[in-house]
Amino acid sequence: MIESKLLVDKYIDQICIIADQRKFVSALIIPVYSLLEEYAREHQIPFETREQLCADPKIIAMMKERIDTLQQQLAHYEQIKRFTLLPQNFTMERGELTNTLKIKRRVLNQNYAREIDAMYAE
Repeated sequence: MIESKLLVDKYIDQICIIADQRKFVSALIIPVYSLLEEYAREHQIPFETREQLCADPKIIAMMKERIDTLQQQLAHYEQIKRFTLLPQNFTMERGELTNTLKIKRRVLNQNYAREIDAMYAE
């Protein structure tokens, strides 16, 4: 439900909510890179790679503001507290998507364990 609420945002291409056996909700987000790059150029945010773009504090702040707006109707415990912008799409080649393009959460939890653990580090 949270994923479908956030996928309406024009800057979000793919999203995977992480909450199972965790103390709060977090998310792995694949932005729409073309729009994000355009936003960065319009706001004079320098970048050379998608990694730099996804790690830029101004980009993260803009995405947080958009996410907070979209989840206002959700209960506090359902809201995303932290998220990570990823520089590449989820793919079938890495086993992250089924042939019907559904997310394989178990595989994402393995492939992005470091990023997920970083969101829950105090």
